[in-house]
Amino acid sequence: MTSFATLFFVWMALLLRIAHASFDILPSLSGQEQMAIRSQRDLMSNVTIDQLPLVGVNLRNVIFNDESVNDTESLEAFQSLMQNGVQSFRLDLQQNDSVYNLANTDIELGTFLLAFESFVNMTDDNLSANILTLHLNISNAALYGNSSSNGSVVPSSGSVPNITYTLDQSMGRLRIYTPDDLRNDQLAGATYDNSGLSSSGWPTLNNFLYSKRRRVVITELSNTLNYSETPYIFDSSILHYDVRNKTLETPNTVAQLMNISSISWRYLEADFTPAEIREYTNMGFSPIIANQYSKDNFTSIETILNHSVVWSWDTDQPVTTHTATPKNSDSLVAYNCAVLKYTVSNHSAFWEVNNCYDKYQALCRYTERAYEWAVTEASDTYFAFDRRSESHCPDDYRFALPRTPLEQFSLIMHLANTTYQNIQIWVDMNSIAVSNCWVTGGPYATCPYQKVVSRRNFVTMLTPVTVCCFFILVLVSYLNLLRVPIHSNRKNWKRLLNEVSKSELDGVPS
Repeated sequence: MTSFATLFFVWMALLLRIAHASFDILPSLSGQEQMAIRSQRDLMSNVTIDQLPLVGVNLRNVIFNDESVNDTESLEAFQSLMQNGVQSFRLDLQQNDSVYNLANTDIELGTFLLAFESFVNMTDDNLSANILTLHLNISNAALYGNSSSNGSVVPSSGSVPNITYTLDQSMGRLRIYTPDDLRNDQLAGATYDNSGLSSSGWPTLNNFLYSKRRRVVITELSNTLNYSETPYIFDSSILHYDVRNKTLETPNTVAQLMNISSISWRYLEADFTPAEIREYTNMGFSPIIANQYSKDNFTSIETILNHSVVWSWDTDQPVTTHTATPKNSDSLVAYNCAVLKYTVSNHSAFWEVNNCYDKYQALCRYTERAYEWAVTEASDTYFAFDRRSESHCPDDYRFALPRTPLEQFSLIMHLANTTYQNIQIWVDMNSIAVSNCWVTGGPYATCPYQKVVSRRNFVTMLTPVTVCCFFILVLVSYLNLLRVPIHSNRKNWKRLLNEVSKSELDGVPS
């Protein structure tokens, strides 16, 4: 009885420990937030993957620390970060015998990768797929053993884990973009830098996700691996990875912006406030959140994510069409177009949904120059700025919008250096073809996710068909009512036929 009581109390203590250690998982994104993230991804389809704004976290600080006792719930918290738009992860590893473990935990790398791969598979479609990056930081002690009392290194008792085998078993090769993939793309002329086509550049997001069908880029920060034996992993030379360096100067010229954009994979790992993470995201950095969290305050990271994951749309935007459309309006209404709202007091700019028939000035970009902008002098409805017709943009400029935070930062610089006050400007983003499917390419751009005919085009196509059908119906009805003469006056026709037949001669004429 005593042993049973002891066992009972041990189990109760363990259950209490697990309950106390549980994470409050981040809530799922709303449909509105998913639309905002998807529209950002789509407008960046022709941006190279090294220039994308990838919000990330240091997993050791945020989740896998001394507070994370329950491994299952820690992995669920990790997946909830991905579901909330986090795309980059710093992962600290240490060797435990012949396997890698996440530092400070009992979680093996293979177990972590299975949770990671589960999310990749769950989102592997055109609506949800996006790029993810893993940055491995492997402790030197993991490879060379622990230090002895005299400071010398004691060789590890186990063999060095085969990380390629672990990746093959847990994730598979198909979704990983490797150094060999990059070399092949460069040889095929499918890579670009900030000047255009380049044999030392990177593929566009569209090519990466949909042509190559890749999802993941893996790098190693510590440069301790033998890269001839790890063909799936890039070394740190491809990265510009700053740690806790929040003294970076703010660019204020186009030349400085061009210099920033010439640097690939720009990461800044630091403790951020909401204002700071927005500032560095706008400056073209991918922020790695290193703030220390515990099981009790993990969900408070949502505030920082709300200031960085969606850099384009304003809060609570884009509103859904049925929410934005006013009732009982006598004027033309179509809340399917986006304006950029610039506020001069704090030099901020965000997008919001507006009525396509309202008249505003529009944003134009110089052809092939990402950071040179102009605002039209004339105001007009959104439909006046069709790329296929004469628009109000100056010569060599095209109706456009910022595709990255750095481009939006350059636009804010342009507006701040002019006499513009608070202003709303049309940008090349609309959901005219399909409500709540936000696309670029002018008023007649189609939604890539749903092949439908817009209400306006449907009416245009249906009108002549309806008129023809109505005319045929009327004609048939009229003929049905109007009797043929031979049937309506049968006796008269019979008499005429008899008279004609009497005048005919019998036989063959001579």
